[in-house]
Amino acid sequence: LKLQFLYFIVPRERGLPPLPSSSNVYTMSHGDDKWSPLGHEGMVLSRAKTHKFLRVTFRRFTWCDWCKGFIWGLGKQGLRCAECKYTIHKRCEEEILRSTDEGKKTCKMAKSMPASTERPIFRFKVKEKGSGDGLLEVDPNESVPMLYIYRPNKDKQKVACTDVVAEKPVLHPRQLELRIKSRNKSITMQFASRREREQLAGALAYLSQRVKTSPSVVPLKVWMGTWNMGDAPPPDPSLGSLTDWCKIHEDYDIICFTVQECSYKPRHGYKSCEEDWFKTVEALVGKRYFRVDKQSLQSIRVIVFAKVEHRDYVTAVMNKTEATGIAGVYGNKGGVCVSFSIRETRLCFVGCHLAAHQENIEDRNANYAEIVAGLTKMGWKDFWFTNEYHHIFWAGDLNYRIDYDRQKVVQLCYQGLEGWRELYKYDQLQKELAKETVFIDFNESQPLFQPTYKYDRQKDVYPDDSKKRIPSWCDRILWKSMAEEQIVQEDYFATQSVHGSDHRPVYSVFKLDCRNPYIPRSIIDNLNAPPAEHAADVLDSAARSCLVIRHLAGHDLEASDPNGYSDPYVVFMSNVLQNDYRTSVQSRTLNPSWEGGGFGKEGVPVLYVNFEEKEYLESEFLWFSVYDYDISTADDPLGQGHMRLKGITDGLEHHFCVRLQGAGKTTGMLSGTIQLSLYGKS
Repeated sequence: LKLQFLYFIVPRERGLPPLPSSSNVYTMSHGDDKWSPLGHEGMVLSRAKTHKFLRVTFRRFTWCDWCKGFIWGLGKQGLRCAECKYTIHKRCEEEILRSTDEGKKTCKMAKSMPASTERPIFRFKVKEKGSGDGLLEVDPNESVPMLYIYRPNKDKQKVACTDVVAEKPVLHPRQLELRIKSRNKSITMQFASRREREQLAGALAYLSQRVKTSPSVVPLKVWMGTWNMGDAPPPDPSLGSLTDWCKIHEDYDIICFTVQECSYKPRHGYKSCEEDWFKTVEALVGKRYFRVDKQSLQSIRVIVFAKVEHRDYVTAVMNKTEATGIAGVYGNKGGVCVSFSIRETRLCFVGCHLAAHQENIEDRNANYAEIVAGLTKMGWKDFWFTNEYHHIFWAGDLNYRIDYDRQKVVQLCYQGLEGWRELYKYDQLQKELAKETVFIDFNESQPLFQPTYKYDRQKDVYPDDSKKRIPSWCDRILWKSMAEEQIVQEDYFATQSVHGSDHRPVYSVFKLDCRNPYIPRSIIDNLNAPPAEHAADVLDSAARSCLVIRHLAGHDLEASDPNGYSDPYVVFMSNVLQNDYRTSVQSRTLNPSWEGGGFGKEGVPVLYVNFEEKEYLESEFLWFSVYDYDISTADDPLGQGHMRLKGITDGLEHHFCVRLQGAGKTTGMLSGTIQLSLYGKS
């Protein structure tokens, strides 16, 4: 046969001479009568490709590149190219030999090679909960880029990349949830590293064309409203007053309603007050919006909508409640929350009702702390939820009052801007914000509208009250954003035309930048690369660039142990890191220090990053979480802080100082230096 290729053959098969014992891999030309030793490498030549094969014994399931099948079990043998990892198992190896002996003009192996116009195929070994090992393969060469899903004992799934939404679970940094839209089905896969997860998520986002350019931001317009309904039904939407509150024609991207004292006899056609209210606002926003999530705590409710065009980008939806009423468990007071990610931006919406009455400032502060502690169980483990979201919007009947003579307050209420500015000097909430006893790092614009409590239910007047309750801005909206996240409050006002309660509804409009998923340049280059030597795992190489932290020190940390000290250590977390990293433990101190971090030095580990592109690093954050080490019980979180990585990509050493927060208060400081070390450059 005049076939231009060499092939492997197993000793003692087909009457060939036995292999010499000095080498373990050989080649033989067809028709020869002896082996040609090549040390530990052999060559198989085909018309499309050259491979240097080694004989291997597989220790786990393996993918055969010839027949596209799995090799199951331990101890199975086959061939693997030393350069491109092209793999052939034993049965297919024998088939190659049979096809050659039968005198075929071409080899099936040669047919399976990629044509000259093909781009690399990306493969990721994964684990599925309850099913064991699996494989994901992204093929960009078809007319519509495809994702192939291989799982044990299940048929191969072929899904268009445009039909897949990749969701990153908040609590599992190495997992990816693949939501197949056409089948309304989700598959959760575990990757070997956070880097591989980011690679697949980036490839799917790019190939599905959900992300045209990278990096980039998309402007979002957010409306949030709060109303204490006074246990009265809302006005009929057809009367128009609700649209005075939420001006749907303004074309908001996200809409959030939160209400308190929403407990009334359901109107005709509804089984409960909850159904009545939620259906009312759903009718108000219309079919251009879909419901992200909703939650109720007795008469406290929250519901969030997003425009239909954002449906594929809304992921990681969660909700939680925390009661702070009678005995700390009754739900007449407390908080409700809905959080989610839209593209790569994490948003959180909180609605609450805090303790009433003029004199109960400390109770309101304590309610806030309880809500923060309760909602913390929703997100990252041991992480106070106020520290982990890009933007938090907090609204409700906070019940903070105006400490001033009632008669003078009523007079100033009707004097417009000048009177409102004078009243704000006596506002309890602004005083507590200044003292940082509540809502640390939250923002609120000065209310430039009449106090929203206490009104006549059907008239825009403050009636004489037998209890002499002072008109106040009880209904408030605050927000908190991470460092340098772009957000602007465009409006903050009350709607006087919505009657029925002794409160008037308040709303606020925000405009913010929503992050697109960053697709590293290395992924884009590979997806658009010329033909590779082989369609192999071209994304396998791990990044060796890293962040180096030195002179790390804690200041005035909280005491967690009975001896008045703590045994602190620090955990570093970020989407840009390959893993979470932690320092050594410092014993019996509130002012620990880890001198001389860096490459292998004691105390602070090297923080390896997924990718080293400047835009990728500078758009992300590094979180610090400080713990108190305990031998017999779970470690106690002492607080968290974060810093933006913007500006560190110049390779210089940069100083940082971050404030730690926990349980709604400041719990210390953390300082040090940080430097980006690029592999092969420093």
